[in-house]
Amino acid sequence: MQDQGRLIYQFFSSNDKALLLILDACNWKVLSLLRPQWKFDVVLSRGSSTSDWLKRTFTRPLKDVVYISANPYTYLLKEIRGKFKRIVDVHMMAWNEKLNTVHPRSMNVLVKENLIAGEKKIIVHYLQPHAPFLGDTWLNNYSHDFRKEVKELRIYYLARMYPSARKEFVRAYVQNLNIVLKYVDELISFSKKFDKHFKVAISADHSEILKGAFNPFHKFRKRIWLWLSGVFRFVGHENNSRLKELYEVPWIII
Repeated sequence: MQDQGRLIYQFFSSNDKALLLILDACNWKVLSLLRPQWKFDVVLSRGSSTSDWLKRTFTRPLKDVVYISANPYTYLLKEIRGKFKRIVDVHMMAWNEKLNTVHPRSMNVLVKENLIAGEKKIIVHYLQPHAPFLGDTWLNNYSHDFRKEVKELRIYYLARMYPSARKEFVRAYVQNLNIVLKYVDELISFSKKFDKHFKVAISADHSEILKGAFNPFHKFRKRIWLWLSGVFRFVGHENNSRLKELYEVPWIII
């Protein structure tokens, strides 16, 4: 598989007008079912979580690229902030208190403003399909404002613990991806009408394990703790994982 980091730098260096759309925690298999008309490759991300991915992917400056991000980690990781022309921390200005996330509608408004202002190279980092979910699901009762409290959502713990929660997690995740894709379609259409020379790429920072997988790489003590807790299946994603599935992400050129 090709290295996603190298493709990102090639994409911006070879196009004068370029949009890279990042879907947070996007499982390429689900994406392929929802958008069968898209032709894409599966490539290897450099991280199994957003923080891993940001630090390991953007190792060289992209001084002509504006990074518009809904993910709070782009603010928390100070070491990447000098790598771009500018970072727009959307979570600081358009956080939805009810949903505990940034709605993709707010993302599109800010991206369009930057395009109209003359920006020619932009990374758009949506928070979806990552939980919390935009659709109606009882799992959102267990979300929190992770701008203020940087810890894993209890949603993932429930999905690992209970088969019924895991089933609901998958349903809500697919719905969430479907919702954000409508805004992706809208932004692609806007960029092409705004200037037909814009190239658009779609990818993800990392993947998401949905139906539960045994993780043989957990340390022995953690495996014992998981067994005692009744958590037999890994769902979601984690930092510095050794699970290859989490590094497999889509790469689509529109």
